[in-house]
Amino acid sequence: MKKAAKFGKLVLTAAILASSLTATSVSAKAAQNPSVPNDYTAVWSRQAAEQVKLTSENTAPKIDTNFKLAAPDVWIWDTWPLQNRDGSLAVVNGYRIAFALVAPRTFGWNDRHTEARIGMFYSKDGVDWTYAGIPYDYDKAYGHMQWAGSAMLDKKGKIHLFYTATTDMNAGGGKEWDQNGWVQRAEQRLAKTTFDIKADDSGVKLINEGQHQIIAEPDGKYYETIEQFHDGGHNITAFRDPFFFQDPNTGKEYIIFEGQVGGKSSEQKLKPENIGDEEYRSTHTVPDRAELYDGNIGIAEVTDKDASKLKLLPPLLESIGTNHQVERPHMYIKGNDYYLMTISHTFTYAPGLTGPDGVYGFHNEGGIRGDYKPLNGSGLVVANPKESPYQAYSWMVLPDETAISFINEPLDENGNVKHGGTFAPTLQLSFEGDKTKIVGELQHGEIRDFGPYLSAKDVTKMEKKNSQTEITTTNWTREQASMIEQNEDNTLPYTDIKKLEKMTPDYHIWDTWPLMDRDGNIATYKGYKVLFALSAPSDVLPGKVHDIATIRYFISKDGKEWKFVGDLFPEGTKLGSRQWAGSAMLDGDKIHAFYTATGHEGEKNLTYEQRLAMSIGEIEADKNGVKFTNWTPHRIIMEPDGEYYQTLEQAKQGEGGGYAFRDPMWFKDPKTKKEYLIFEGQSAGAVADRELKPEYIGSEEFQKNHTVPAGAAYANANIGIIEVVKGDFNNLKLLPPLLEANYVNEELERPHIVVKNGKYYLFTDSHINKYAEGLKGPEGLYGFVSDKLGEGYEPLNGSGLVIANPKNNPYQAYSWLVLPNLNVVGFAHFGDLGEMAIGDVGNQSPEYQFEHWGGTLPPTVKIALNGDTTKIAGELPPGWIN
Repeated sequence: MKKAAKFGKLVLTAAILASSLTATSVSAKAAQNPSVPNDYTAVWSRQAAEQVKLTSENTAPKIDTNFKLAAPDVWIWDTWPLQNRDGSLAVVNGYRIAFALVAPRTFGWNDRHTEARIGMFYSKDGVDWTYAGIPYDYDKAYGHMQWAGSAMLDKKGKIHLFYTATTDMNAGGGKEWDQNGWVQRAEQRLAKTTFDIKADDSGVKLINEGQHQIIAEPDGKYYETIEQFHDGGHNITAFRDPFFFQDPNTGKEYIIFEGQVGGKSSEQKLKPENIGDEEYRSTHTVPDRAELYDGNIGIAEVTDKDASKLKLLPPLLESIGTNHQVERPHMYIKGNDYYLMTISHTFTYAPGLTGPDGVYGFHNEGGIRGDYKPLNGSGLVVANPKESPYQAYSWMVLPDETAISFINEPLDENGNVKHGGTFAPTLQLSFEGDKTKIVGELQHGEIRDFGPYLSAKDVTKMEKKNSQTEITTTNWTREQASMIEQNEDNTLPYTDIKKLEKMTPDYHIWDTWPLMDRDGNIATYKGYKVLFALSAPSDVLPGKVHDIATIRYFISKDGKEWKFVGDLFPEGTKLGSRQWAGSAMLDGDKIHAFYTATGHEGEKNLTYEQRLAMSIGEIEADKNGVKFTNWTPHRIIMEPDGEYYQTLEQAKQGEGGGYAFRDPMWFKDPKTKKEYLIFEGQSAGAVADRELKPEYIGSEEFQKNHTVPAGAAYANANIGIIEVVKGDFNNLKLLPPLLEANYVNEELERPHIVVKNGKYYLFTDSHINKYAEGLKGPEGLYGFVSDKLGEGYEPLNGSGLVIANPKNNPYQAYSWLVLPNLNVVGFAHFGDLGEMAIGDVGNQSPEYQFEHWGGTLPPTVKIALNGDTTKIAGELPPGWIN
């Protein structure tokens, strides 16, 4: 029987505290696939490591130390999801499964490594995780402690758990654990076991545990043995962190791992390529003992279907003289692009070098083995910020280009360390060739659905398929809208508008939107979040605010408490006599601002032409806040075509109602990576030419008993879409509408898309008085869902209604926007009007109008999605976007 360690005061060296990986880049030898030799090993040289520096594109946002614990009784660190054999996320009966190193919190923070076990977690949504304990029999496992690995689900439903068996203790016990000098006995071997899985309404359990096996040990030639380490080795040996993957281009399967260069440590010497090129070597002095820092990334070919037999191969990359630990290496493959990822600590750099705790990566084209080049020129992909240099660690890059990690030792505002041991915010990355950047931050521990690694053929097919977006317009029918009914799942609690705090005393604000990154996540720039809003001076009557609307902005460190800054655009640069709603996307240090240019600059009498406009500026941030500078000339990027989208001239031909071509919302399809603008429009043509079609009404059975009033023809709202071809803002393609509401509704405002669980959720807002004659609906948020972007949308909850104001306060809020975390922001509109219609408010005294007007943020709403149904899950304080 294995015995747990007995601790007195244990002091671990900095290197032993590491539970993750290292690696950095630059190859010294010139070799390219397919001619690269089978024994070729790329080099991360000292010259390359000297190029590592923090930038806005590789520095992670500072982590708030007011975090929640995913499992309060255990420390959590190195984490990995259960993946299918092809690399895609495994989902079993709706559950996602993740594994992580865990240890009881009764052990000290620095003691957890010697009590490490592998714990299992499961989740329905990839955000809220349930801890299910240690899934294996510890007495059957190898090693006194089990360190990081990976997990694969095969087609027969068998889970293969790969792990590091640390120390020389065998399965079934047989040796007494001795804490003293354990580092010298920290032999590491690659091990595995298997399970069946049971997943039902009660949760997830792993059953039928298989035999534990040692599947690889260091050979002494390419990979250091424990005996070689004893001959003058530095710090701690490494042969750990097995990561299983399948190469989509060849079908071959491999395990890569962290190792250290084989041979006697006392005989280790630097080769010229470990230092750098000839010019660099002529001026660079290598400090003593640098040669003892000898990490490498190893690889073994899997030679059987059970993934139990391995053939050791020469390392893919070495870091002799550069870094001692290249931890948790893993592979991300996208066509012919092979990304070799790893992690490293500051303290494992060789003498004379330094770098941040972070993710490092290398890029090769054409195959597993090759001349891996450092990503971004230096290898650094993600770094902790300087003001909290050890806040997170042990990142793992997933096939959707997100990176999961754990909270390590963040610093609070007073500079004090707070031990983490829980899931860190997931980062959204972007990979393009040999360049990467951080483009967003997701929720703590969030693991989204992701597909398999893509072969070169897959990428070619996808590019061909995605070269043209196909749209088959969906109709929101009168039959569906006739099913609108308020209930406890869609009706908001009453809000007393008079008690709401103004965002700023100087301005009314209404339509709001946060700064998003290029992938559609809420952006954080140097610790700041930004919220934009339509605004007007607070002494302007509520009914007149739209006539002078302009965009102003607020900033926040936590996404909860907001500070007013001022105008977004300099005076005299904007298009239109006023600016209506839009969106804003951050790409590196550039902001792309989209808005509705309404009317024309300098006009004496207001006009209502609406065009989509944009400008690109630069973002700057320091301790004083955020500002936007160096805006490009504003330009109109799209106008209605008269074929799919009604022009103002067409609307003037007897329309009688409103006109709309506005509200551009940025959207990037996470499935295809194509970029779009979603907007509000109206179906083209004059009202006299509008034809009532059966598909506008509903089913044949409904048509038999439903009479469509003639006045319904005036309702012609649609939701439009523009493709940003290859991300080029000078190449925009106007596509047919995603959805039309002919004979149903006149305005579908501020449309936007949120992708969850592989489904596209299309949301929009509408007013009570915008429904076609013969139909009724509340001021509300409406939504539709489809498995595809361009077709097949069905109304959520049968009717489309997602959020409605309470019947006793029907105008209390409006202009809702659903964020990626399913928080919903809107603005406080008019409250406590009694039986008065909103159109009559303008006839009341100014005092009455101001008293009942909101002009600020109402409580944030939280919604829950379950396929094609939704419900209000709760309310948060006003302005909470996190």
